[in-house]
Amino acid sequence: MPNDIPVQRKIMSTPYDPAARLFLAQDRRPAHLEGVGPGELSPLQRALLVIDGTVTSFLSAWALEPVVVRPLAQCAGVLPGDAGPAGGQPLAAPWLEAPAGTPVMTRAVLLVGADSQRLFAFAESVICTGRLPAALRAGLEAGGLSLGQLLLMPGFESRREGLWYGRERPATLPPAVAALTSPDFLTRTYRVSAASQPLMVITERFPWSLRE
Repeated sequence: MPNDIPVQRKIMSTPYDPAARLFLAQDRRPAHLEGVGPGELSPLQRALLVIDGTVTSFLSAWALEPVVVRPLAQCAGVLPGDAGPAGGQPLAAPWLEAPAGTPVMTRAVLLVGADSQRLFAFAESVICTGRLPAALRAGLEAGGLSLGQLLLMPGFESRREGLWYGRERPATLPPAVAALTSPDFLTRTYRVSAASQPLMVITERFPWSLRE
């Protein structure tokens, strides 16, 4: 006879965290990023943390409107030789595994609703341009597309690795960003690599108000 004695299920002592193993340097996140648990995030925020596809397409589907890329800044430079001041390049340098003086491009864009003009994301990146295929580099210099869209270029394979995430409340924002949102974001930083070489480090900031 089958055993009719019910099996007692083990009760989980901690809530499931979908981002738990996706960020390899979460314990080394910058001091200005506040830690947040999965229960503090809305379903949309949890999805934005773990998505490894094109954020622009995902946000367009969620918002039911086209999301467009609005360039904010793009300039050439080199990786610094030391920790330097707080900012994108010093934080990115160790993760790009490139020596000081390596040519890079720093880029900042907004993802904005084409109809509502609502800000969906503010993204900054540091890119080792010399490691990019020529077609991808040309697309980057032309502008108009997000990095996620450019990385979908046919024949190009890349890998994303989450570094850290948290809640960020910066003291200052670029004027174009401050005009669209308050200084309160869910922020994630990740690295994109191809052929075993890091290509870029990207920080995406999603307004905390998107949870509403």
